[in-house]
Amino acid sequence: MKPSIIERYLAREAAGAAVAVLAVLFSVLAANRLIRYLGDAAGGELDGGAIAVLMGLQVLRYLGVVVPAALFLGVVLALGRLYRDNEMPVLAACGVGPWRMSRGLLVLGFPAAALVAVLSLWVAPWATYTADVYAADAARAAEVEGMRAGRFVGGGGGAMYAGGVGPDGGMQDVFIRARGNGAETVIQAERGYQRVERATGDRYLILEDGVRYDGPPGGRGWRITRFERHGVFLEERRTTDVRRSRDGQPPGDLLRGGQAADMAELHWRLAMPAMVLVLIVLAVPLAKANPREGRFGALLTAVLVFVVYFQLVTMGRDWLEQEVVPAAAGLWWLHLLILAAAVFWTRWRFGADRRLP
Repeated sequence: MKPSIIERYLAREAAGAAVAVLAVLFSVLAANRLIRYLGDAAGGELDGGAIAVLMGLQVLRYLGVVVPAALFLGVVLALGRLYRDNEMPVLAACGVGPWRMSRGLLVLGFPAAALVAVLSLWVAPWATYTADVYAADAARAAEVEGMRAGRFVGGGGGAMYAGGVGPDGGMQDVFIRARGNGAETVIQAERGYQRVERATGDRYLILEDGVRYDGPPGGRGWRITRFERHGVFLEERRTTDVRRSRDGQPPGDLLRGGQAADMAELHWRLAMPAMVLVLIVLAVPLAKANPREGRFGALLTAVLVFVVYFQLVTMGRDWLEQEVVPAAAGLWWLHLLILAAAVFWTRWRFGADRRLP
C-alpha cells in the first residue's frame, strides 16, 4: 500500500533529523578514534599514512550500531518539533493517532533496518578483519619508516637504532643487531636509508660507511667486514597473516562454527536491525509532549532509553555465550518484551479508552 502524504511527511521529517544526529555522533566517534591513532603514530607504533584508511574502516565497522541510535534520536527530535509547533494537535484532529504515526515512521524504519542488517552481517565483519590486517601491516612498516632519533625499535630477535633521522627518512649513526641460527650480527654505519624494489615490493635498508660483525654470541671467531655500501633485507611486501577474530567472521562461518559464542555473535548482529524497528515504536510515546516543553525535552530520556536497551542486548549476548539462554531463543525474546512495553506505554500515554487510529 502506498504511504499517504502524512506518512511521507513524518518519514521525511524523521529522516532529516536522523541524518543530523548521525553526523554529530560520527564526529564524536571519529574524533575519539583519530586521537587514538595519532597517539599510536606519534609513538612509532603505526604508520601515519595508514590513519585515513583505518578511519574509513572504523566508520564502516560501527555504522551498524550508530544508525539505530541516530534514527531513534532523530525520530524523537522530529516529533518533538511537531509538538512544539502545534502540528500534532492538527494531525490528531485529522484522525492521525499514535499507531498511524508509527506506521508512517516505519516507512523509513524498514529500509533503515535492511541497511543496518547488511552493515551488521557483512560490511562490519569485513571492515573489522581488513582493519586488523591493515593495522598489523602499518605497525610492522612503522618499525623502520616511523623511526625516531635516539629510540630502539624491534624485539628480541633484532633491534635497530638511529642517532638521527632526517625529514626525508634518512638516518645517521645507525646501529643494527640481529640474531638467528646460533649467530649474531652487529652492524654500525654512518648513514642509512630505505629502498623499495618496484618489481617485488620488497624493502631494503641501504647502509653506507660502516662495519659489520658476525659471530657466535659469547664466543670467538668473529668476522669483521668494513663496507662503503651494504644492503640489509627488511621484509617482503605481503599481507600479514592475521587470525580472523569472531567479530570479523562472516555469517556463514558463524553458522558452521555452531558454538555458543558463534551463535551469540550472530544474534548480536541480528539485534541491530531489530532494534531499529522497536525503537521507532518506542519513540512515539517517548516524544509526546506539551508545546511548552520544547523540542529537546525528551532527548535526555531518549538517550537513557537507548543506553538501557543496548545494555540489555549486550547482557543477552553474554547469556547466549554462557548458554543461560538457548541459542534457538536468541535475542528475539528481549525485542518482543521491549516491543510489548512500548505498545503498553503508547496506550497509557495516549489513553486506552478511546480509539487510536
